[in-house]
Parts: sequence; C-alpha cells; structure tokens
Amino acid sequence: MKTLPVVINPVARGGRRGVPRAALETAAAERGWRVEWWATEAPGHAVELAARAVRERRPLLAVWGGDGTYNEAARGLVGSDTALVALPGGTTSVLAYELGIPRDPAAALSGLLAGRRREMAVGRTDAGGLFLLMLSVGPDALILANLPALLKKRAGKAGITAQAVMEFVHGRLPRFTVSMDGADLDAAWCIVGNGRCYGGPYPATPGADPFTAGFEVVTLTRHGRAAAVPFFFSIPSGRHLNLEGVERRSATEVTLTGEGVPYQLDGDPAGLLPVTARASDERLAVLVPRNPEAPPA
Repeated sequence: MKTLPVVINPVARGGRRGVPRAALETAAAERGWRVEWWATEAPGHAVELAARAVRERRPLLAVWGGDGTYNEAARGLVGSDTALVALPGGTTSVLAYELGIPRDPAAALSGLLAGRRREMAVGRTDAGGLFLLMLSVGPDALILANLPALLKKRAGKAGITAQAVMEFVHGRLPRFTVSMDGADLDAAWCIVGNGRCYGGPYPATPGADPFTAGFEVVTLTRHGRAAAVPFFFSIPSGRHLNLEGVERRSATEVTLTGEGVPYQLDGDPAGLLPVTARASDERLAVLVPRNPEAPPA
C-alpha cells in the first residue's frame, strides 16, 4: 500500500475533539493508502513536517486541523509537487468550504483520494506571510488580536463571539488606509480575498477565484458601529456588498497602512500595519473532490 502522512494538530478545537484515527485509517485503506501519523508539537511545527514531506518526495500530505494548520503546511509545500489534502478538523476549517470538501473527515479523505489535483494561487505579504484565503483588517482582526488564547482554546466559536461582542460594544474600532491601483480609501474594514469564503461558507469576496492569481478586495469606508455591525452580519447573505460605503475591486497588490492596527491572515493574528499583499506566482498543489460540494453563491 502507498503511505499517506497525515499531520494532526492535537490542539485543534482546543483539543475538544479527538482525531478520528480509526475512521481515517479505514477511509485511506479503502483507497489503497496506509496512514502514517505526524503530530505537531508546537506552533510552526507543521511547516517543518510539510518540508519533510517535500524532501521525502511524498506525493500527498494530509492535514487534519484548522486553517492555521493548513496555512503552516502550505508554507512548507508551496512550489513543490507534494499536494495538500485538507481534512476539516478545526473550529471552522474555512479552506474545506472553499474547496468543496465534505465536513466529515473520513468522507473528506475518501473523496479527496478519489479526487483531482489542482494548482491553487496564494497571496504573499511584504513581511513574508502567506495566505490561502484572505488578509483582513478591521474589527475581525481586532477581535482575534485581543482574544485570550485560553478563551479560544476552551470555548472555540463561542469564545470568539464573546470577544466580538466586547469589541463592538466597548472597543475602539480601527481606521486605516487602503491603497491600490493609485487610489486611497479611508477604511474601517477591508477583506483582501484570495478565495470566496470567510468565517465559514460565507461569500465575503465572491468574485475571488482561489485558482487564479489576484484578489477581490471588499472595503467598508463608512466608520462607526452603525456601519460595522450591519456589514459583519450581512456577510453570510452576501448583502454586505450592497451596503452604503462598500467598495468592491479586483487587484493584484494592496497596501494597508495605519497606526497600531492589527491584521490577520487566514483567521490568525499576523501583525500590525503597514502591510502590502501581493498575488504570488507561486502555486500550491491541492486535492479537490471530483464532485465538490456546492460553492458559496
């Protein structure tokens, strides 16, 4: 049988959900693969494990975890022949929604091993960061930057929601500048989408194509809670694009500047502005189902 290394993040979902080892082993065996378990031991370890898979010329590297673990693995795989097999095991695992992967990990693995290989575009920042889904600046990045690690670990989405309420009610919402194609926008929120999905199957940047270089950039230019709250709660329905003060553009390079304003990459805090995001010439090989679940509208 062929050997399939599976990177597992033991603290995905704060460790509240055990790795479905038996189910994944069975699903792999049915497709002619034997699972080899590679557990991460610290933040950043998935980068090293992915680089190992490349050195060993493994054709596939499966990752059971969330978007942060996928992002780490991608940093070690990008530009190589080793394809990422994303198994939803995190709090949200937005990349799985983006690629039309079933939420059940065993069904996901079975479908992906019978699926097809595609070359995914990636974004890069001038600080060296990589993102598969999006770079975002706004209340969401502020929430993640201020979210206590213990609260996220123990409460997951509920903890993020609690922090969101606190920031919207008591926090100081960010203000910054978005520059692209010679234009500057005074912004309250900006999502630079390499893919369509945001926070789940929600089409924040529905014009983005994860398999084509370039971004869709959605920017909220109205300020204050009266603008930010409707914007946030309209994303699941896609109505945020029709709100007053929302700009929607395509770009291959975006610069965001602001004093002490945090930004996030693929759902994890990544630093403070300024930052420039660029569409990269690099590609990440991924497996996708032959019959992917319906993408967001």
